[in-house]
Amino acid sequence: MLAGAAAASFVCWIALPGTSFDRLAFTAVARGFANPPFFLTGDGSQSHPWHLGAFTSKIHTQNRLAPMVVSLGDDPDGVFQSSPPSPIDLAVILTNFQRLGAKKSATATVLAWDNPDPVGLLALDRVLDRFDSLVMAAPLSRGAVSEPMPPAFRRASVPLETIGGKRSQLPMVNHIPLPGVILGKDNAMAGFQSLDSESGTQAVPLLARWEDRVVFAFPLLVVLQRLDLPVTGMEIRLGEYLKLGSNGPIVPIDCYGRLILSLKPVASSAAIPAAALIDGGDDLFPKQWLSPVVLRDDRSAADPSTRAFSKKLPTLIAALASDTGLTPARDYPRLQSAAELLLLALAVLALTAISGLPDFPRVLGFLAILWGGLTAQFLSVGFAGLWLPGLPVLAALTWAWAISCLIALPPVAPPPAMPVPLPPRPVHPSVSAGDGRGHAVDSPIRIHAVDAKRQSDDTLGVIPEGTMPPSPHRN
Repeated sequence: MLAGAAAASFVCWIALPGTSFDRLAFTAVARGFANPPFFLTGDGSQSHPWHLGAFTSKIHTQNRLAPMVVSLGDDPDGVFQSSPPSPIDLAVILTNFQRLGAKKSATATVLAWDNPDPVGLLALDRVLDRFDSLVMAAPLSRGAVSEPMPPAFRRASVPLETIGGKRSQLPMVNHIPLPGVILGKDNAMAGFQSLDSESGTQAVPLLARWEDRVVFAFPLLVVLQRLDLPVTGMEIRLGEYLKLGSNGPIVPIDCYGRLILSLKPVASSAAIPAAALIDGGDDLFPKQWLSPVVLRDDRSAADPSTRAFSKKLPTLIAALASDTGLTPARDYPRLQSAAELLLLALAVLALTAISGLPDFPRVLGFLAILWGGLTAQFLSVGFAGLWLPGLPVLAALTWAWAISCLIALPPVAPPPAMPVPLPPRPVHPSVSAGDGRGHAVDSPIRIHAVDAKRQSDDTLGVIPEGTMPPSPHRN
């Protein structure tokens, strides 16, 4: 008993820190003192203890983090060649971006036409290729037939196995529902503008699964572009948080990869009509503005999902770029190794002593140790900021309880031996009392009866007739 409980606790003390089970146990205890969602780092070891931060129920975004927006409106004055703007119109707008000093651009407008002009497309491709970096947008959906992921989406994606949590709950996509969408060349990344599967919800999806990779929402890529952070540097745990790099902002997400903060609307830092760029001066852009410049589709004839996306775009970008929703984090260190081993030794000795008691006191003793351990764990986290070795104690308790229950079982008695019945003697039919020659012959039935009588007489000490007992005086 003692050796088994000690071995169980020691193995758990060595192997459990940093595992998902240890993380789950710490999160369960932390829920008693902080409101989820949590931002939890570290691995629960003595060198890298758990580091816990919580998110506020409402994030306070700042207007200075909102992007500068160039609005593509209805064009009542007919400035552009056509309405909606043609590829050549977009080429002219983006050329003026570069003239005014924009080296990064984020095009929230979906660039797709039914019958585009080849010359206009060529001019647009050349303009897009001159930016240092681009973020493009396109809607995504899930169809019966999967399509290969476009290179711009692949550059802005990560392998599915790098995502923590239940990855099967992410929304599934496999193609772009619009034909001929322009997504740029090697300097471009693409994020989704909307998801068909999330169209009926108010939540903001930030992640989606495309076969064995994960793609991201357009606003999230804009923040990465602004901060010069790589997509592969993000740390993502579904149901907890999304961290944009080692020193980047942190936002809470649910198990479906959706933002779970209530957002206060934020206006863009500057909103400039796209038509004003055609003949605008070199001072059209504000003196201080955060890159990239976002081209937004505000046409009244645009799709309702596009208009809704454009309306909340400044708020989303400002919220994702902000850390104001995260409360100050706190470390939860462990005790020194010697102190933890001493606690485990005392627990094992107490369990060994309790295991030898009768049934009722033994159960009470196990329950008392369980209750005391849970209480100490909760109080140490909530008030002392310590993470005690509760799981190794629980392992020792489980082992001691299981072995004591086996020992207390009554021994199984062997089944009683069944007597083996003797085979019956054969009964022969009686024959005529004569042998055919005038001699009388006893039947087998009579012979058996006589044998039985003799055995009975011998048992009772009866002297058969015609015999005399031996004389006691005869030598």
